[in-house]
Amino acid sequence: MRSRMMALTALLCWLGVAAAASAQTTINIATVTNPAFVHTKAAEWFKEEVEKALPGKYKVVVHHSAALGSETQVLQQIQLGTTQMSVCTTGPIEAFVPEIKALEMPFVFPSYEATDKVLDGPVGKELGKYFEKAGFVALHFLDNGFRNLTNSKRPVKTPEDLKALKIRTMEAPTHLAIWRSIGANPTPMAWPIFTQLQQGVIDGQENPIAVIYAAKLVEAGQKYLTLTRHVYSALVFVANKPFMDALPAAERKIVMDAAQTASLKGRAFVRDNETKQIAELKAAGMQVEDKPDLAAFRKATAPVLQTTSGDTKKLAEMIIREAK
Repeated sequence: MRSRMMALTALLCWLGVAAAASAQTTINIATVTNPAFVHTKAAEWFKEEVEKALPGKYKVVVHHSAALGSETQVLQQIQLGTTQMSVCTTGPIEAFVPEIKALEMPFVFPSYEATDKVLDGPVGKELGKYFEKAGFVALHFLDNGFRNLTNSKRPVKTPEDLKALKIRTMEAPTHLAIWRSIGANPTPMAWPIFTQLQQGVIDGQENPIAVIYAAKLVEAGQKYLTLTRHVYSALVFVANKPFMDALPAAERKIVMDAAQTASLKGRAFVRDNETKQIAELKAAGMQVEDKPDLAAFRKATAPVLQTTSGDTKKLAEMIIREAK
């Protein structure tokens, strides 16, 4: 009889543990970059914050290095609810939230201070409404950084120097339009692109310094860097809206706060390391053009702003006003 009672007690304990385990909520968060990039670092910081605040209740699994597919594929998974979150660049989001195009306009942000003012203010809140219409929640914005040009062929100081160069862009119509207006031959391509650069499938690409550095593009034959800073590239903590809506209010706040904390760490990481990374790229043999003809680039890309309409145009105008 005693042995039966012990067995029953053990069974009940096991069932209790199993029930507790099954009550644990898993948050799958996907990035297309390896752990050296701010995208994945921010996802890991988010994981630390959530699991520290809600020990045993939430398990955050970071899928990095495009383990779950391209950013477009991950965004589709988030819409479906099979993946809960991503730290994603804004370019691919354009296919789901067209209004994000307003953020991608060339030469509208003069500084990081201006990006903070815009994204942490009314414009950021307004953009969030469009994310929700698409089934997402924009938890917070962080930096990918200001985008700059690299190539393997020649120094670039003016738009004329880019004639016929095959430049990889994100899979976003706005970015294609920018590089067509400059006179290059833009080629949309999902990340990563190291092999394509190394094999000469494309001549160059454009990305923030943090990305150029972390991806070791100098080792892929990218000899020339031009500091165009033509577009501010934000990253977004994107989540599935039904998932967020289903969270208890207190836990939802913890998740939102964790995304904010990780985002602010991400901004600091990008900004604090930029100057040092440029110096290291120079030391590695990359030739840096730090005084390109920005007036010529601005003039060439000005027509892109005229392609906006409706709500996107209103948002772009808000950004221009707020960024001053």
